[in-house]
Amino acid sequence: MTIPSYWRIALVSAALLVNLATGLGAAAQSFALTGNLHTARGAHTATLLGNGQVLVAGGEGSTGLLSSAELYNPATGAWTVTGGMSTPRIDHSATLLPNGQVLVAGGVVDSSGTATATAELYNPATGKWTITGSMAATRYGHGVALLQNGEVLVAGGVGVISGVSQATHTAELYNPSTGKWTATGSLNEGRITSATLLADGKVLMAGAGSGRSAEVYSNGAWTLTAEMVNSHGGMREASLNTGNALAYGGTNLASYAGEFYDPITNVWTETHNLGVRPPSGPLTALANGDVLLCGGVNSYHDFNPNGYLYMPSTNAWSGGGRMNVERTLHAATLLQNGDVLISGGSNTSGYLASAEVFTP
Repeated sequence: MTIPSYWRIALVSAALLVNLATGLGAAAQSFALTGNLHTARGAHTATLLGNGQVLVAGGEGSTGLLSSAELYNPATGAWTVTGGMSTPRIDHSATLLPNGQVLVAGGVVDSSGTATATAELYNPATGKWTITGSMAATRYGHGVALLQNGEVLVAGGVGVISGVSQATHTAELYNPSTGKWTATGSLNEGRITSATLLADGKVLMAGAGSGRSAEVYSNGAWTLTAEMVNSHGGMREASLNTGNALAYGGTNLASYAGEFYDPITNVWTETHNLGVRPPSGPLTALANGDVLLCGGVNSYHDFNPNGYLYMPSTNAWSGGGRMNVERTLHAATLLQNGDVLISGGSNTSGYLASAEVFTP
C-alpha cells in the first residue's frame, strides 16, 4: 500500500552508497547487530519505557498493517512479544506518560489510507492495552510532545478537511488524569512534521508548511518564529542540550545543511554542510549532547546506510560509522546506557526484522 505522506517514500531499486564523498572524517564501526524482532516491520513506533526496555508497536509488514507489539531488553539483546493494540496502525504517535504508560494516538488503520482519531494506552505492568478517549479529529503523521505539566500535545498531521485529506492546522491536548482530549490553539499553517519540546517548555514545529515558516506553542497559542534559512518539507527535529533545537532533512534539494533554532534570540542558523543529500533517517539526541542521524533514503530514493553525528559545540557534522543493514522507515531509540537501538525498517529486500545498536 502507499500512504500519501512525505516520509512514506516508495521503495525502488537503488545503488548502495558504499563510499560517500562527504568530506567527513572516517569513523570506527559504531553499529553492532542485536537480536531480531519477531515480526519484520517498518514505520512503527519505538518507545523507551521506565524499566529500560523498548516498546515497539504497530507499523507495516509483509502481511499489511500491524497491531502487534514487542519488547526489547538491552540486557539480553532479545525481543519478547507483548500484548497487541486493539487497532493496527501506521504513522501514529507514541508517548511515554509520567505514570509509565504509553499513549498511542491516531495513525492510518487500513490499506485504503483511512485515518483514525482513536487512542489507546499500554501498561508495562500488565503487558496489555486499553482504549482511552479519542481525539476530536482523525490524523496521522502528526507532531507530538509531552508538556512539562504532564499533558500531551498533538498537532498537525494529515486530517480530513471538507472531505479531502490534507495537512491540518488543528491541535489537541490529552490529559492522562481524565483520559480526555481538549482542543487547543490551531497552528498558523497545516504541517506534517515532528514536534520538539524546548528547554523553556515551548514546543517547536518547523517546516512542512509554506515557504520557510516555523512556529512555537505556548499557553494554548502558536506564534510564528523568524523564518528559517531554507524552505523544507517534513523536517526532523531534536532538542539540544544547549537549549536550542536542530532541524534537518526535508525535500529541499538545494540545502545539504540542517538548521538550529535559538529560542532566546529567535534566530535560525545553518549547520555546516553535511555533504550529502538529506537522508530520511531519524534524528536522535545523545546523552553526550551530540545528535545521531542514521540511514534512510534521499530525495532520489538512494539508500544511505551511514551514520552522522552533529556536534553543537562546533556546529559541524562528522562521520558516525555505518549500519550493518541499509534501511529506511526504521526507528531509533536512545537507551538508558546511552546507546541507540535501531529497529526494523525496510529496503529493496522488503520489511526487516533485524536490529542493531549504535554506541557513541
